[in-house]
Amino acid sequence: MNTSSIRIIGGRNKSYRIVFKATPALRPTTDRAKETLFSWLQFELKDMSCLDLFAGTGGLGLEALSRGAQHVTFVEKNKSLYKNILKNVSHLGYENNVQAMCSDSFKWLKTNKRKFDYIFLDPPFNQFDYKSLLRAVHRSNIINEGGKIFLETSKHAELELSHAQDILKDKIIGDVRLIILQ
Repeated sequence: MNTSSIRIIGGRNKSYRIVFKATPALRPTTDRAKETLFSWLQFELKDMSCLDLFAGTGGLGLEALSRGAQHVTFVEKNKSLYKNILKNVSHLGYENNVQAMCSDSFKWLKTNKRKFDYIFLDPPFNQFDYKSLLRAVHRSNIINEGGKIFLETSKHAELELSHAQDILKDKIIGDVRLIILQ
């Protein structure tokens, strides 16, 4: 089995390694991108509720918990990755702060009733129409008033935002574009 790892870069679990089975479709958020994202959010996450949609390794949600988020819901359709998220949640002692779902993200959005302060969207690059994804998130009415969406895309991805979405932060790091929307 070809394994790889990423680390939690800040908070109470700083330096914890998340080990996972490497696959070509899996592209975890890099340390540099996480440093940028969480420097943008560093004083906002305490006691907040987050959604890690297309969770993959669970790296963004686990980073948020490490930095004081009260709750994270992970949604990942790959059963092996889902089980790995559960293993890391248990190892770090976050069972009471987490809901994890092994589900297709779009199907899950249609049935979820919970609302979130922060939504992390890091779908597999070049496999999604981001306009449809953002529309599905908006239609699902899952973000609290004043909540924010973090979107990670290829820097070449076409983005068409609705009039209701404002870009608060936007940065390109290598081949990746990081955006905070409100």
